[in-house]
Amino acid sequence: MRKLYTLGLFFFLLTQISFAQFVQIGTGSATASYLTGPIYRSAATSTFNYSKYAYIYTSTELAGIPPGSMITMIEWQKSAGTITAPNNFEILLANNSATTLTTGTAWTALTAGATSVYNNTNQGFVAAAPGWESFTLTTPFIYTGGTLQIMTDHVKFGTASGAVNFNRDLATGLALGWASGTAATATTTLSSASYGNYRPVIKIHYIPGTACTGTVVAGTANASVSAVCPSVPFNLSLSGNTLASGITYQWQSAPSATGPWTNIAGATNSSYQAAQTVDTWYQCVVTCTASSSTATSTVVGVTTNSFVNCYCTSSSTSALDEEILNVTLNTINNTSTCGVAAPGPGSVAGMYSNFTTTVAPPVLAPGVIYPFSVQIGTCNGNYNNWTKAWIDFNQNGLFTDPGEEVYSSTVAVQGPHLEIGTISVPTNALQGITRMRVVNVETTVATSVNPCGTYTWGETEDYFVNIIAPPTCPQPTALSLVSSSLNDAVIDWTPGGTETQWQVEYGPQGFTPGTGTLVYTTAHPFTIGSLTPYSFYQARVRAVCTPGDSSYWSPMISWNTYNQGQYIQWDNTCPTGGFVDISSTGTNANLMDDTELGITLPFPMLYQGILVTNMTIGNNGGVVLGTTTAQVAYTMPASGNGLYPFIQDMGSSIAPNGVFYQQVGTSPNSKFIVQWNNVAHYAFPVLPEGATFELIIDEATQEIYYVYDDVILGNPTTWDYGADAEIGVRGPQNVNVSMNNQAYLQNNSCVHFYYVDCPNPVALTTSYIFPNEAAFTWTASAAGETSWTVVYGPAGFDPLTSGTTLTVTAASVQLMNLIPLGNYDMYIYASCNGGLQSNGLFFNFQTPPICSNPTGFASAAGVDSLMSSWSWAPYTSFYPSTGFNLQVVAQDSALYTGTVYALDNNFTDTTFNAAWYPGQAVDVYVQAVCGQDTSAYVGPISLIMPISNDNPCGAYPITVGAPGLLYNNTGATVSAEELQIVPPVTGAQTTTGWANDALNHTTWFKFVAPASGNVRIDATGVEYNGQIGVYFGTDCSIVPSFTLEGANDDEIDGTSEAPNFTVCGLTPGVEYYVLHDGSGAAGSYTIAISEVSVYAGVEGEVMNICYGETANLFLGIANYTLGGEWVATSPAVVLQGSDFNSTDYASTQTYTFNYIVSDGCATDQATATVTVHAMPSAGQDGSITVCLNEPFVLWNGLSGNIDMTGIWYNPSNQAMAGAQDTSGALAGQFNYDYIVTNAYCPSDTANTLVIVDASCDFTANVDELANSWSVYPNPTSSLLFVEAMDLQGLVYLTDINGKLITEKLNISQSKELDLSHLSTGMYYLVLEQNGVLSTKRVIKN
Repeated sequence: MRKLYTLGLFFFLLTQISFAQFVQIGTGSATASYLTGPIYRSAATSTFNYSKYAYIYTSTELAGIPPGSMITMIEWQKSAGTITAPNNFEILLANNSATTLTTGTAWTALTAGATSVYNNTNQGFVAAAPGWESFTLTTPFIYTGGTLQIMTDHVKFGTASGAVNFNRDLATGLALGWASGTAATATTTLSSASYGNYRPVIKIHYIPGTACTGTVVAGTANASVSAVCPSVPFNLSLSGNTLASGITYQWQSAPSATGPWTNIAGATNSSYQAAQTVDTWYQCVVTCTASSSTATSTVVGVTTNSFVNCYCTSSSTSALDEEILNVTLNTINNTSTCGVAAPGPGSVAGMYSNFTTTVAPPVLAPGVIYPFSVQIGTCNGNYNNWTKAWIDFNQNGLFTDPGEEVYSSTVAVQGPHLEIGTISVPTNALQGITRMRVVNVETTVATSVNPCGTYTWGETEDYFVNIIAPPTCPQPTALSLVSSSLNDAVIDWTPGGTETQWQVEYGPQGFTPGTGTLVYTTAHPFTIGSLTPYSFYQARVRAVCTPGDSSYWSPMISWNTYNQGQYIQWDNTCPTGGFVDISSTGTNANLMDDTELGITLPFPMLYQGILVTNMTIGNNGGVVLGTTTAQVAYTMPASGNGLYPFIQDMGSSIAPNGVFYQQVGTSPNSKFIVQWNNVAHYAFPVLPEGATFELIIDEATQEIYYVYDDVILGNPTTWDYGADAEIGVRGPQNVNVSMNNQAYLQNNSCVHFYYVDCPNPVALTTSYIFPNEAAFTWTASAAGETSWTVVYGPAGFDPLTSGTTLTVTAASVQLMNLIPLGNYDMYIYASCNGGLQSNGLFFNFQTPPICSNPTGFASAAGVDSLMSSWSWAPYTSFYPSTGFNLQVVAQDSALYTGTVYALDNNFTDTTFNAAWYPGQAVDVYVQAVCGQDTSAYVGPISLIMPISNDNPCGAYPITVGAPGLLYNNTGATVSAEELQIVPPVTGAQTTTGWANDALNHTTWFKFVAPASGNVRIDATGVEYNGQIGVYFGTDCSIVPSFTLEGANDDEIDGTSEAPNFTVCGLTPGVEYYVLHDGSGAAGSYTIAISEVSVYAGVEGEVMNICYGETANLFLGIANYTLGGEWVATSPAVVLQGSDFNSTDYASTQTYTFNYIVSDGCATDQATATVTVHAMPSAGQDGSITVCLNEPFVLWNGLSGNIDMTGIWYNPSNQAMAGAQDTSGALAGQFNYDYIVTNAYCPSDTANTLVIVDASCDFTANVDELANSWSVYPNPTSSLLFVEAMDLQGLVYLTDINGKLITEKLNISQSKELDLSHLSTGMYYLVLEQNGVLSTKRVIKN
């Protein structure tokens, strides 16, 4: 029948061709475009392969087409481009009365009641351009008058030559469009933005209808399908019917071929797009208005396939990368693994898993919210992925109906992680078995995850769920854990009705429902006791309304008995031991740039309720928990489980730096530490400055600490203090402590994470703070509390005993009756399930003065002036403004450190100050004055005074000796004349030139040389890379005539890149010029010029020291200044600073030393003189033995080095005239002391012990001996003769002190002695025989 109808229509059209006419709408006056249809193609390589358009044409525009005409062809005017087949292209038409199209309308709404008149899956768009793309309708359309709506749907598969442009005209409100890189769904909306508000130029071909007369023929009813899936559109049409104007149509439907028949609303054309959910029969009633003839077509039936067999397919095309490893929903807890195909039909390992035949459908009740989770793993790499889930609640074989997308990731997550959420079953969900589909796709775009079609990496899993209406006993809701400890747990729920008894079932994690422990209770919260410590449990609850009438079980909740709170919270507390350095004791992870190491933890870690036994450590400052193969990127992921102390792009570390890990202490009280030791920010080459920080996990308490030892990375604004770092955690609860912000680490050195059962609210935001009131908002914590207690009072008050208390049920509060300029503390306590309360979110604030702040403050700098303006409105009419204050402070200096300028009560002012100088950087504030009250200062506005010293004639004077000022060279230029006097290239740290001869931002200054002619020029007040030259010139306008006096690039004898040097030999009182240039970017710098006047001191008295002593040379000069250097005039002498140690240097000698003080090129010196004296030496102690009455010489008792300048003291301690004495008649031992002294050294003493022997008497033989020898001549000038008679003895000569002058000579009868070499004076000649001495005095002349 379908073929006969088509053939008949063909011949009908052929016979009517001479009657075919067309109307053209549009002239193409607007520019041709690819944006506004009927298909979208912006370029040959565009990935936007999907497009939909909708246009309406008014009855006025279509006035040339008589109602009842048959539209047979549509053409669009193309200006450029082709696309070869195959492509999908469909045209839909609808008669309606719309006058505009509303942006944001869904495709299903736009196509409702429309007829598909052309649908080709092998379409090409290859008409020559410029020209017309023509489409002969496969289903001619009867235009009934009024508005005609035309819609196109295109999917590109062919090859495009480039952009495909169509001529278009502006048609505001009459056109909508949509284009994308991903397929549309039924709910895709079309917009007037970008793709709408223009219509392509169109020709509509038609065959005019003749007015019907007589009997009308309804013909045969045809359906485009014989069987259809629920709610899938199909087309109804007529064949063999009367074709004329003045005919009306009404399609009817019935549950059987015989009726009863019901009119289908809106189905009033010869064709109709229908959809159904049950088997349905159709017919069309045709009426000729003029003759009132009515006929009914034949009946056509369309059966409805079971929705179970109607689902679209969904699968990845690769088994690699992401994989769904577990899905939980009520009683579903299904685990799968990589490489293993599911048992259901169509399953392909790693691509599509059908669990509808093996996993029991969970019972879901309408109106109940169920916990839902999806464990995402990997079968290869780790990439960003997105997860969605759908349930076909209306059982029509589609997942695209509103509300059927039941879960979606909020952001893409990289690698393995756990997706956690809830599924809400709508109250109108159809009861019975239906399908749930879970899809994970490797993508970062949510719209790339759809329930139908293929994708490259990821997996699709299908399950059945059973929707069953709840029994008459209502089901409890909101089952939650209040708290848990090592041995018990407290749970609570919301009763479903008025029931007063409940049944609780609990057991180990994963227990089979129905096999757990059952208990009844008449109260909630309910405590489950006698649990096993360090275990995991689940529980559910149902209401017991009457005996035999119980509700459905609630969804399961899970908890653990690790005595850990449910929620993670943080503060800035540091661990007791502070930073623990393990860089020399821990294991080196040997991480390079962007690398990781997977390890097994030394003890299990319960992290946010998840037991973790391993982690991946990354060089980029973070760890991922629960895996050994994760990637640690430069930023915290959106989800997953991870700890991120300092996550950013960090580089490779050179030993001994790196990433280390170690268990410190012994279980169960140990700590696991991961330390990043001096790891630099990524750069090439590797920077020496790195960050040192660590992660500490406390085994006993499961607390987590981040401890920061050094967060200076070598860039003050971009890297230091975490300017490029994210700090926080990821898990079931995500916490952001600091996100690329320096404030936290500039004020704190630790982050402390711990667990509570009732956490504080978060995201406290100030709505406003007025003098007498303030308002704040916040966000509920992870506990989802809906009530809060707010306590506020004066700063420092005790919230437990005082303050004002408010209880609120909205996350906002308004504090009233405050006082202006008040300092207040506020605490916000969350009220959680089970009566728990958080420990309080603290906030301190100050109320402003009643005198309100200025707004809209603006200020600009002129030469010696500031032009400012602002707006101002009072808080209250009782406090009008009476004036304003302008405060100007040095840039980056504290408020109230500058100059205040009192202004009048206008809102504009020009402020003058001749002391403001070129390039001065200032911060400007404004303050309102309201009589005796003032507002806060508003600002700052940072300004730079105009650069009027951009040439020598505008040089700004610098006073020698004045403090350096802060200048700025932003906007400074370089002249051609300045390039002629650039200092020579002599090196960065010289005083005669620079490291280069380039100029960038030149500014000029001048000064008068001081009396010494020597100056220091210091620009190191701030660290700015500049260079300075000093010049002499007689005419500021003739720059090339300037002569260079000195120049410096980098600080002499320092590390600064700013100049700091001296210039000497200037002419006192003469003016000199200073050229400052900035190397690279403009910025702020300082210049201070001071006189260089050095003074070493004056020479003092000679210092006398003993040999071996140390002299402080400063004692040898006077009026000296510190900071100089001592130098010995003899190169052989070595000094220790200002100390001269005389050891090892000759004694009885004078040494000189110069003290030199220098400052750059200026020097001065003073001389110190030191005389070293020998230490006195009295010799070594000894003894002599003599007879009674015997003369003796004391020298004979000493040995060693003896100074002869000392004095002998007899046993009575009386000084002796010499060294000779005579023993008496008393035998015994007698001590004689010899003491040598000088003016500068300590005395030295030696002792001679004289032993008088009683057995002999010297006087018995002395006379005999004295008469037995003689000497002559006496006095003598040379020879002395000694005559002795029969004597045998020794003869020798001593001085008057008894010191031996000649050696002892043997004598028998005579002896000749030569005294010519002796000095003139008196001597003693001694004759010694058998111990008897005889002495004669001898005079040498």
